[in-house]
Amino acid sequence: MLITEELFAAFVNCETKSFLKVTGTNGDRREVLDWQRRILDDYKQKCCLRLQVNCPKNECFLGSPSLEELRNNKYRLVIECVLQAEGIQSPIHALERLVSASTKHKPYIPIRFVPSQKITKHDKLLLAFDAFAISMVLGKVPPFGRIIHAEEQKIVKIGLSGLMKSARAIVESIAAQLSSQTPPQLILNKHCVECEFQQRCRQIAIEKDELSLLSRMTEKERKKQHAKGIQSVTQLSYTFRPRRKPKRLAGQPEKHNNALQALAIREHKIHIVGKPELKLVGGASVFIDAEGIPDRDFYYLIGLRIATGGPVVQRSYWANEPREEKEIWMSCLRMLGTIKSPQLIHYGNYETIFLKRMNERYGSTDESRAFINELIANSVNLLSVIYGHIYFPTYSNGLKEISKYLGFAWSDNTASGLQSLSWRSQWEFSKDAGIKEKLITYNAEDCEALERVTNTIVGLYDRSESDKAVHSGDATVVNIDSMKREYPQRFGTIDFAIPELAAINKAAYWDYQHNKIYVRSSARLNRAVKRKSNTSGRVSRPNKTIDCLPPSCCRNCKVTKFYKHGSYTKIVYDLQFGRSSIKR
Repeated sequence: MLITEELFAAFVNCETKSFLKVTGTNGDRREVLDWQRRILDDYKQKCCLRLQVNCPKNECFLGSPSLEELRNNKYRLVIECVLQAEGIQSPIHALERLVSASTKHKPYIPIRFVPSQKITKHDKLLLAFDAFAISMVLGKVPPFGRIIHAEEQKIVKIGLSGLMKSARAIVESIAAQLSSQTPPQLILNKHCVECEFQQRCRQIAIEKDELSLLSRMTEKERKKQHAKGIQSVTQLSYTFRPRRKPKRLAGQPEKHNNALQALAIREHKIHIVGKPELKLVGGASVFIDAEGIPDRDFYYLIGLRIATGGPVVQRSYWANEPREEKEIWMSCLRMLGTIKSPQLIHYGNYETIFLKRMNERYGSTDESRAFINELIANSVNLLSVIYGHIYFPTYSNGLKEISKYLGFAWSDNTASGLQSLSWRSQWEFSKDAGIKEKLITYNAEDCEALERVTNTIVGLYDRSESDKAVHSGDATVVNIDSMKREYPQRFGTIDFAIPELAAINKAAYWDYQHNKIYVRSSARLNRAVKRKSNTSGRVSRPNKTIDCLPPSCCRNCKVTKFYKHGSYTKIVYDLQFGRSSIKR
């Protein structure tokens, strides 16, 4: 089977995905993936037209020329060329012959088209795979490659020396996977959100109770747990031990505990560590959620959900183009200015960065800057309140997962951050009012879900002040301080969960007691032990004494007068070598 660009890209993201593609497993059709392919195809056409303009027609070839023509450097530009050699096939976006090179050696360099504003390591590895295919076919390693990206079609030169080593190692790993036909270990990762096999892999992981279901579980910690024999989330849950925090560490923030997260999932209960610091000023709570395009640093939608004690007010501010970003921000500020003591509540650092950037870009007056700084200072990041203190019975602390546990549901089941980027791209292409309404609804429902989680945490915080174990609706909430700690009860009678274990534990001491009593009561063994102790401590007597005479004078200051303060001795053991032995 050929190692293609698609297989290479799949292996870089996930070994399981690569294996599923090799075996011909069909994944779910994803609207996001279809749209990304369409965007890439349109971008390729634009870039190819630009390259063809700067190249004479007789030196430009569209398709795959013969190997002889490539080796003779017949064409200056080759577009949509497929190279194949020794089990490797790569559909190269474009090949360009270096004009400035010497007449004897004019290598071809690969060119890739990337629609996004920012170039990732994944894009560079794919360029290195193209260069690897060129080296296999033509026998010449390209000195560098180029990536054309962004709407402005920026050209970036990429060095390939280090990337080629990585690409070659990945190709070797894929070849080993093809030869073994053994499925790799299923490990969920960050790529799952955009993978067509997401539902399949997640279902298998839930059935196997894989540790990778826990989003905070790193690869290093997972391997450490596997070395201990812990293979599942349920097994990990039994390793949690409630411990009191030392006084010297009382001021440090709580760390996330994966074992406690697993315990919350196993018992299907919310667990609280310490006291969550939810500082509400008592004014109007404003739940804010911003949508943007990270590649372009452009924010196109701001959602506000205002709760003042009366009817809840929802506001949405939409920007068609980047130049309208300032307008929607100013409209948002005017709305916040009409509220008495507003306090912004958001989920994660995305909105914090958004507020700071808006202040830098559009904070024209000192008064507006002071108002924005006050909003940022009084804002509450709900995720930081949850982190390390509140453990919901969910595999992650994502807003959607926690909100779904609390009974909230989005009107569109496919709604997600990645899907919103696809919707925005589709809207820019078609200007469809239905897609715009989808985005505004998704943003408003995010604000509503944020309000649901906030109200739940406020209820937990108020009740945890008085109760060690509280109930919120149908979900039991457990405070860690109320759990029985095992460390103080280590000594004493052990209360076994299974009665038969008590007899087994008692029998474990039989041989120990038998040997102990036997040694003490046996006169023959006592004599043997005493004889052994006497022989082991015997010191050989010296048979020769050497007196070291004092020096005639000090070798440093040449003084001849010495004062004696004591004498020192040392025993040195000599070795006598025989024909077949060495003795002291």
